[in-house]
Amino acid sequence: MYDRFVILESFQQQVSCCCPGQQHQHIIEFRQGDVWTITNERKYVDLLGWHLLVIVNSEFRFLMQVEDIESLYNNGSICSVLDFELKILHLNFKVNETLDAHDKESFLLFANELTNLQEIKDKMYSLGV
Repeated sequence: MYDRFVILESFQQQVSCCCPGQQHQHIIEFRQGDVWTITNERKYVDLLGWHLLVIVNSEFRFLMQVEDIESLYNNGSICSVLDFELKILHLNFKVNETLDAHDKESFLLFANELTNLQEIKDKMYSLGV
């Protein structure tokens, strides 16, 4: 099973290298619109706990602590691709609803949020993922 997540806001994260026979820590910057594929491959590291193999934009791989992934998800830095698509559909509905109600203030709020998500989606697809 693979789970795909989209980066909603850019951030830096310390990750483990998954080079054969090497265990290095690196600080990597992830950009808005990057897509993570979280695989079922995992590794237990003494004193650090479980790590999952993550593939970024089908380009490179790294190991990341499960707790770090959960933290990024809980604080809204990443979300599943399915939830992301549902957010866009919901915002399209809200924009149309506010147009029908002639509610300019809500329209501007929802339209701005929709524009931001659409820009992230455009970045995702420009990366070919």
